[in-house]
Amino acid sequence: MSDTLGVLMNQVVSGPEEARTLGDEYITAVSKIVNSHVRNEAAGAAIFDEPSIALAPTPREKWLACRMAMEEYGHHLKFNKLAAELGVEDPHARSPLSVFEYEVGSWTEYVMTKAIVDLAEVVLMEDLSHCSYLPLRKLCRSLMPEERFHVGFGTTTARQLAADPAKRDDVRRAAHELITMTLPFFGRSDSRNNEVFRRWGIKRMTNDECRTEFVRRTRALLEDELGLDHPEVDVRWHGTSS
Repeated sequence: MSDTLGVLMNQVVSGPEEARTLGDEYITAVSKIVNSHVRNEAAGAAIFDEPSIALAPTPREKWLACRMAMEEYGHHLKFNKLAAELGVEDPHARSPLSVFEYEVGSWTEYVMTKAIVDLAEVVLMEDLSHCSYLPLRKLCRSLMPEERFHVGFGTTTARQLAADPAKRDDVRRAAHELITMTLPFFGRSDSRNNEVFRRWGIKRMTNDECRTEFVRRTRALLEDELGLDHPEVDVRWHGTSS
């Protein structure tokens, strides 16, 4: 973890009123984090979970997909409430992250979105569980059991699928593509936003530190649990030329 110390690393901001006394930079920084989750929780539910109900092979798996869609929409609504309390910027003014351009075409691909994309969300929420803005800290801690359930479902089901020779290549293909697509999820290596987040104690980790932790966990999943190779990746990401 970076040695950079936040202005509020050991303090707590109780709510939007106190946050406003700290000035626009703090409000804007917290809002960027909250608004990103508003967009991306809704995108995950609409693009990954909801369409995959029809792909589920059994009634139990359809029920699980319904449950996870419901929970992701619930996360969206809770983050949206935080955004409204802060009172700045339309959360939907920007597009969701590029990983949500992934098209789920099979149950195996859906399972891997839970094992990998939701794992990236867990890494982010673990960091935000120490956030100086108390409402965001509390929300992330309260949602963590559901996010970990989603990852656990993905991991357990991926293990079952990878044990089937007929599905093993599909698991590997989806895993490699999703890991590569998820790397930008954490933001640019040279992110000015991340510097501000850490200075105010909103986040503790750099984007590259989050990305490194994500890769460590996906490597453990693929190599140790599934017996598959991990794609060669760079934990640094400087964005695209566009």
